[in-house]
Amino acid sequence: MERNPASRHGIARTVALAALLLAGTASAEPIQVTTALTPISAATAPRIVDGAVHLTLEEAVALSLQQNLSLQVVRYDRAQSREGVEQALGIYDFLVDGGLQFVSDTTPAASNLDGAEVQETDRAGFQLGLSRLLPTGATAEVAWSNGRFKTNSRFSLLNPSYSSGLDFTLSQPLLRDFGRDVTERGIVIARNNLEISRLTFVQQVTDLLREVEDAYWSLVEARYQLQVAEAALDLARRLHDQNRVRVDVGTLAPLELVQSEVGISTREEEIIRARFAVGNAEDRLRQLLGMDREARLWGAEIVPDSEAEITVPLLPVERAIDKALEARPELASRRVSRQSLEVQAAYLRNQTKPRLDLQATYGFNGVGGDAVVRDAAGNVIASFPGGWDDALDQITDAEYRGWTVGVGFAYPLGNRSARAQRAAAELAVEQAGTRERELELAIATEVRAAVRAVEAAAKAIESAKASRRLAEKNLEAEQRKYENGLSTSFQVLQIQDDLTAARSRVVAAVSGYRRALSSYRRALGTLLEESQVTVVGEDEPAAG
Repeated sequence: MERNPASRHGIARTVALAALLLAGTASAEPIQVTTALTPISAATAPRIVDGAVHLTLEEAVALSLQQNLSLQVVRYDRAQSREGVEQALGIYDFLVDGGLQFVSDTTPAASNLDGAEVQETDRAGFQLGLSRLLPTGATAEVAWSNGRFKTNSRFSLLNPSYSSGLDFTLSQPLLRDFGRDVTERGIVIARNNLEISRLTFVQQVTDLLREVEDAYWSLVEARYQLQVAEAALDLARRLHDQNRVRVDVGTLAPLELVQSEVGISTREEEIIRARFAVGNAEDRLRQLLGMDREARLWGAEIVPDSEAEITVPLLPVERAIDKALEARPELASRRVSRQSLEVQAAYLRNQTKPRLDLQATYGFNGVGGDAVVRDAAGNVIASFPGGWDDALDQITDAEYRGWTVGVGFAYPLGNRSARAQRAAAELAVEQAGTRERELELAIATEVRAAVRAVEAAAKAIESAKASRRLAEKNLEAEQRKYENGLSTSFQVLQIQDDLTAARSRVVAAVSGYRRALSSYRRALGTLLEESQVTVVGEDEPAAG
């Protein structure tokens, strides 16, 4: 007996669907995504055919990396961390300081020898210094000081007198705050934070790719589920047409028309739900791709063009776990965070030491001005002109030198504050290590579950395909019985429902496998590599 045309039509459509889903995926061009904070540029226009947006999976990934707003938000964190490194490097910036003073005093004469009842003095001075922190924790400074002094006292040999001094000072901690590790603690932590921001960006890109793939294959599934529902409606309508002909010729009771009409209504409801699912899947993909909701593309139909692959080899579980522990960015981020805590703990251990500082100064001095010679009565009998240049000449000639060396000591009795901070920091390091091991265990568990999920999804495809083949044969047999009067429309509709469910399971199994594969690659930390995506970072700020 000839097979029902509706059945042939539905089976052909399902076979075409399966062939499309089971074909291999075309290779993609490598994609580079930068961590730099750059304005979102106009993406390459998607292909539009008959008013519908056509996208391969590779094109969807590229659009999301270029336009996704969540990714742009993470770039701001990256930029802020980069500025944090610049800020930390500022400890090595040179500091220029200076001052200018003018002083005028009048005081009663302290001696009759002063020659005046009121002693008048005028002072002026300016200082200029340049200092910088050294990696050892020392502070080096060069200071240049100058002054002018004038008085009406008879005891002044130089009046006005000019002074100048050039001093080199070094203040070096010997215990607390000594060493590069302590000095550059903030720089190391800032650089670690920059690395954490990079790893966070990598993780965000990975999560975005997984979400885009999930959304893409969910849309593929929703569209094919709609086709399955439409094929089921075709079967129900053809059965209804057959019933109408047989009722008209009097070989079938009119009640059978009611049964087939109920079948049509039920399948029309399924189509409504399937179209609703397609719309939701399209909106989710539009959101991940960062499509402008004001643009005309937001309302356009999205047609996915990529085909799902189901023949992907899996790593052995133990190798997969090792790969994940090596490649997962969130685990690397935890390790860098622990390193920052270790740096902080080492710094706080140093702070429990006594303060013992070496201070050394070496300098050159000079004095100049008008020299006044007086007799025994205090009268000026000779003068020799001079000025500030005399003081400068003495400094440049290194005629008068001086040095100072000293050691300062300080230690709080008990030192409870520093000891408590050190203990808390060491506990934080231990806590971070425990959290790291906890994450390693969680990753291993996730990988094992992901491997099982892919294996189960692959088996589900074969089971669903076998179920579909049996459902097709069952419908053929039931159709023959119905044509021979040995079955009813209700029974045929039930068998059609079974076939529709079997076809739906095939579609769901294939797309479910693809989503499970995406989760597997994310669990291993290889999703970027498999998607041919490379994250490119900026150069790290250099020390001045």
